[in-house]
Amino acid sequence: MPPIVGWWHGRQVEIMIRRLREFVRRLLLRGPLLDWWVARRARQWEAAFRGQLSAFVREAVPMAPRPPLVVDGALRRILFIADCMWELRDLVPELQKIAAVSVLDLRDSLKDPVRTGTDRQAVASALECLAGNGGSPLPDLILFYARPALLSEEAFQHLRRRWKCPLFGMSLDDRFEFFPHGVFASGNDDYQHWAGHFDINLTNCLPATEWYQRRGLHCIYMPQGVRQLDALSSPTAADYKYEFSFVGSRKPERGTVIDQLLQAGIPIRLFGEGWPHSQWTDDPYSVYRSTQINLGIGFATPSSVITTVKNRDFECPGAGGCYLTTYNWELVKLFELGKEILCYRSVEELIEMYAYYRRRPEECLKIGQAAWRRCANEHTWEKRFRKVFLEAGFKLD
Repeated sequence: MPPIVGWWHGRQVEIMIRRLREFVRRLLLRGPLLDWWVARRARQWEAAFRGQLSAFVREAVPMAPRPPLVVDGALRRILFIADCMWELRDLVPELQKIAAVSVLDLRDSLKDPVRTGTDRQAVASALECLAGNGGSPLPDLILFYARPALLSEEAFQHLRRRWKCPLFGMSLDDRFEFFPHGVFASGNDDYQHWAGHFDINLTNCLPATEWYQRRGLHCIYMPQGVRQLDALSSPTAADYKYEFSFVGSRKPERGTVIDQLLQAGIPIRLFGEGWPHSQWTDDPYSVYRSTQINLGIGFATPSSVITTVKNRDFECPGAGGCYLTTYNWELVKLFELGKEILCYRSVEELIEMYAYYRRRPEECLKIGQAAWRRCANEHTWEKRFRKVFLEAGFKLD
């Protein structure tokens, strides 16, 4: 058999095996069985996370010295690399208010049905191709937003070989991904292993700043933000279309909360995939503004115990919606509780608060207005990144 034929045949076999595995996994892990399996794994991860936190508290280790960071000059061009989902709609337009932005969307490479190899290899190949394109202007900064399962030594080699500018890494899920829990087969953990490849790490998890610093790494705390739409102003009237709604796809930890609400006879409009009798929306901002009480479920997927700051925590208030979400000690450092957002600590408290505020649309309107002002003044992606870039030493126009 000629080598090229043998290679082609082996590639087709690899593709068929991967597709077969995916089919079997979807066939067996679905419905209640999937929920049970995820919940079981979540408990294992929660136990591992508690162990990591306990070990960190017990360690009497001083913060390691950080290497010097040299940033010189103005920031005019940014190269943004990510497996893009919401980023092209919400984050990139805000970065473009600061500097020119070019984007490498890894999604096409990762979703290519005929590719071979792992996700890590697909990302490394995409970066190799990008680095080989010498015609594009050199960036002043590379912002690389990728989960641990996409990172590799080869990927960083391609970046460093082609560009000498500062490389920023952004992690918005450090509670789940930073430590080497080894619970899920996806490989989306042990982000700490790759953090040293970045000149600066951005995290939305306030305690994680010390996790990075303990390892002698540059880290800046940067919660998520909201895209400020020019056509969107503060809401002016309590003429709501929906009384109570939730925007987001079904996940087991979300399903537990929604199921308890439905069992209690609480009507709620659901927007997202996987819910019975739900509908999809391409404009979540309009749902937030036209809903009297917007439900948030703030767990760090897949946990139903550990919370984390989420994009929705800024999207909904930033749209002028009245937002009722899971209590999170970090979130209440960013909003004034009771005046700009509402928080519950149990489903019973959630029902109690819903029963109170559903009869007070004008109060919901005032909360939404105050939230909109806070987000417009402090919580846009543009303001987040301007602060980060200035702290890093860049000069901005």
